Amino acid sequence: MGPAGDLGAIIALTGLLSGIGILAGAFAGAYFFGKSRGQRESLGGGRDPELAARMARVEQIVEATAVEIERISEGQRFTTKLLAERKAVESA
Repeated sequence: MGPAGDLGAIIALTGLLSGIGILAGAFAGAYFFGKSRGQRESLGGGRDPELAARMARVEQIVEATAVEIERISEGQRFTTKLLAERKAVESA
């Protein structure tokens, strides 16, 4: 191989190492940015009471919705069971 082949390998290796360096720098920057942001939020003091009240209401709504969905699914299972039994009686 001549000097041109070596130059191509050097360029490819330089590009690869540069890309790895840029990715490593981006990950490190994102990590430290998130870490510093988390520290700032934790130093911000207590939680907002209005936000806590809103979250409690959302939790209650989600729980009530889950109960209603369970009731609907129980009704569907019961109806399906009745229809299956009716079909079995008609077939017999």
